[in-house]
Amino acid sequence: MKIYTIIVTYNAMQRNWITRSIDSLSKSTIETTPVIIDNGSTDGTRNYVPEHYPNAVWMPQDKNLGFGQANNLGMKYALEHQADYILLLNQDATLAPDAIEKMLVVSDGRSLLSPLHLNGDGTRIDEMFRYSLQKSHNLMNDDLLIRHKLERCYESAEICAACWLMPIDLIKKIGGFNPLFFHYSEDNNYYHRMVYHGVKTLLVPDAHMYHDRKLQGNTEAFNRKRLRRDIILEACNINQGLAKCLLRWTKVLVQCYTKDLQAHQYRIGAFTMEMLWIIGHAHSICISRKKEKQIGLNWL
Repeated sequence: MKIYTIIVTYNAMQRNWITRSIDSLSKSTIETTPVIIDNGSTDGTRNYVPEHYPNAVWMPQDKNLGFGQANNLGMKYALEHQADYILLLNQDATLAPDAIEKMLVVSDGRSLLSPLHLNGDGTRIDEMFRYSLQKSHNLMNDDLLIRHKLERCYESAEICAACWLMPIDLIKKIGGFNPLFFHYSEDNNYYHRMVYHGVKTLLVPDAHMYHDRKLQGNTEAFNRKRLRRDIILEACNINQGLAKCLLRWTKVLVQCYTKDLQAHQYRIGAFTMEMLWIIGHAHSICISRKKEKQIGLNWL
């Protein structure tokens, strides 16, 4: 079985992230080949990785492609090398030695699999992952609190792409990440597409990963162009029609113009620029919606 683990790096030397991430893969009970796509790091990552990990596939880029498009390069490489599974792993995340093994045990070869996302030292649930648990069915909570016994996996709602184990048949059906999303929300969009095409997300609670971050990673990057991302995310959601999409847009705009506008210090000029960008890319968004409804290697 061939498993390729894609790690997208950008200045990954802080807190020894990249070393800890790749080293955790070397301890895996299931062999996996690291594929490192670097988005133009300037902190020494570009020298450190090929020197210390010569067996990793090293794919440095001259510019920052963002999370989704960089992962698409890794997916394409894995497809060309007859991968059976692709694991997406954040640069600030590490994997328990038996995590891949436990996910493979329950894999049906079609569904996306995720381990339990813990914080960096494994003492708590990752803060953002709590939102995924809140959106999921309550079966796991019932089993934990009443039966005191967990099943091997649970069908889940949306889980962030910090650690996804993806059967190759899933990628052949859904494709890669939508290039309209540069950084953040690309996994939300991917989940929308999986729902449309009837692909399940399975959470494997006995498999663990450790996400060494604060609440939502880079808060500054998350808030930047938030309005644009939110509107594109609604526009590209192929599970809703135009009428519902317009209602959701209105809600996003009202929120941004009230609380969010002040909280994130948007200026009217920046707000206007974002709206002009969206209007200018309306055709691309329409093409995107049509493409996402099709089965195949979209954007790969």
